[in-house]
Formats: sequence, structure tokens, C-alpha cells
Amino acid sequence: MDDALVAYNAGRVDGAAGYRDPQVAEDPEVGADYRIGLLDGRIAAFHLIAEVRRILGAEGSLFDRPDDVTDS
Repeated sequence: MDDALVAYNAGRVDGAAGYRDPQVAEDPEVGADYRIGLLDGRIAAFHLIAEVRRILGAEGSLFDRPDDVTDS
């Protein structure tokens, strides 16, 4: 049980960071727990970004008008 919780937490941290460890994800004993944590971490990161955008009043796609375009 402890290994499952450790794997889940590692997956959640990796998911929030946008990283996936293929070796842990394919582990036959804790891989499923890691992958569930990974998904939960990605969902948490998505909700965090959505909330920051809501607070800042950002609307639409971030790719419509990139701010690093230079006139040539």
C-alpha cells in the first residue's frame, strides 16, 4: 500500500510538472498508481492555469496574438 501511495504522489508531481517517467509508468506493480497520479496532476495543472487566466481576465487562445512577434 505504501508503494502505491508513493507512486501515486510521484505521478501527481510529475503530471503537474508536465513530465512522464516511462519506466515508472510501465512498472507492473505500481505503474497503474503512477499513471492515475499523473492524470490527476495534469488535471490540477489545467485547473490552476484556468484559474489564473480567469483572475487576469485573459480570454481566447494564447496563440492568436503572440507577444513575441517582431515587425520585419
